[in-house]
Amino acid sequence: MLNMAVVIGNLAKPVDVRSLPSGDSVASFDLQVLQADKPPDTVPVTLSETPERAADWPVGEQLLVIGRVRRRFFRVGSGTQSRTEVVAEKVLLLYGEEDAVAVLAEAGTALELIVEDLGRASPAESSD
Repeated sequence: MLNMAVVIGNLAKPVDVRSLPSGDSVASFDLQVLQADKPPDTVPVTLSETPERAADWPVGEQLLVIGRVRRRFFRVGSGTQSRTEVVAEKVLLLYGEEDAVAVLAEAGTALELIVEDLGRASPAESSD
């Protein structure tokens, strides 16, 4: 099943970059997605293979995130909690509408290829 998320929003607070014991780094940040006549939604995002400049992204900057939705469970005290987040495959700072259009066109092309692959992988219909 296809799991793809595309989110455009403003960076809500500074990016939190952590180093893992493996030596890899992971960035966590929240995007505020504005909606007409409603309070903004906050979307948590994680990014592996963090670019060095991620910690310098300014709060309020508009970002486009392409990734997948993940729900993870973890223990807290004597209970279990969960968190739903977008695991980013690509994050771009948007410097205007043209950037967003170009990236979304690229995502559309990737989706078309996925749909074609799914069509080839589906079992052929039998005719009785």
